Amino acid sequence: MSNAFYEIESLRFYDEAEIELREMMTSRISNTVKRTLTQVNPAWKFYRVEGPLLTPQNFVNDSYDEDDIFITQIEKAGSKLVLRPETTVSSYMFARKKYANNKLPLCVWQVGKSFRVEKSDGATAAKLRFNEFYQLEFQCIYSVGTKADYRKYLMDAVSQQISMFLGGEKIRFVDSDRLPSYSESTLDIEVPFRNEWKEIASCSIRTDFSEDTRVCEIAIGLDRLIEIHNEKYYNENS
Repeated sequence: MSNAFYEIESLRFYDEAEIELREMMTSRISNTVKRTLTQVNPAWKFYRVEGPLLTPQNFVNDSYDEDDIFITQIEKAGSKLVLRPETTVSSYMFARKKYANNKLPLCVWQVGKSFRVEKSDGATAAKLRFNEFYQLEFQCIYSVGTKADYRKYLMDAVSQQISMFLGGEKIRFVDSDRLPSYSESTLDIEVPFRNEWKEIASCSIRTDFSEDTRVCEIAIGLDRLIEIHNEKYYNENS
């Protein structure tokens, strides 16, 4: 592991080099998504947003129960405030406003922290599981009758970029072992890490935005990507 882990290994500390690496990854992946979508359809519009870490619990998707999220004792509008388990909560709020006043297709994206209780096997750095982590996600919204296979284009392009970050590391696509209720299909992008495959990103076709739209959501775990990059770099140069 990198030197940026302190005694509590599931809580991630970043040094300056890692911050710069995260910012570079964010820039390159976001540019890749924009270029890929506009090559298929120049009408795509893109909006970068940033939402609050705290959100009312009743805004959180039902796929997260109380054992999955960090709940505060503060109430707003009759609901406890929680630390968001995914950035989608605020992305969708922005997207609905844009959708009301803009033609499709459009993409709302953000990078920021999310928080989850790893109740099954705990949060440990060795398993690349963290209670708080940086998530880079894109909500790509288009009409339900669209013929273009946007997920294939995005997964191919983003996985190539991920492979480049890891020095040409091999990549594979697999069906996710977790199919959220809002998704009709979810595929994971995995890379090798310590003699096993680890999920680094996922791409879902979401059906929970509106009846006449589909959402291709692609989410990348930046902490995992940085940690695998660090381990590969340090091993090759030790």
